[in-house]
Amino acid sequence: MKHPIHPMLVHFPVATWFLATLGDIASLFTHEQVGWVAGVLLVIGTMTALLAMVTGLVELGKIDSQSPAAKIANQHMILILTSWSFYAVSLFLRLDGTQLEQPGSLAIASSVAGLIFLCSAGWMGGKLVYEYGVGIHPSSPDRSQ
Repeated sequence: MKHPIHPMLVHFPVATWFLATLGDIASLFTHEQVGWVAGVLLVIGTMTALLAMVTGLVELGKIDSQSPAAKIANQHMILILTSWSFYAVSLFLRLDGTQLEQPGSLAIASSVAGLIFLCSAGWMGGKLVYEYGVGIHPSSPDRSQ
């Protein structure tokens, strides 16, 4: 396949996680069920992120291990795994059995931490594409060589 699948798949979990974090913050100021909606978004984002991460691992294997892009790719992977972990914790903290509850302060804090790591991972993903040409130049995944 000429075009990498990973960049196509990451936008959905990124959007759902971002909106879930906004919903969590909004739930601090309202008595509406916005926290429950944020929980649903977390379920969707956490599940779809797994597929995005698998395709990211496939793309990681295409980067020359001696390339400077490999270091950035590994940092990107660690940051997104950390983000996923914070969002998964936030999700599990609001579960009562199989029912979603309004988030507590620890679940909201975990969501905010997830967003911070998500933004950092996104920055690194952008560096991979725009500075190193990963996924753009099929013959050379690293323009800096």
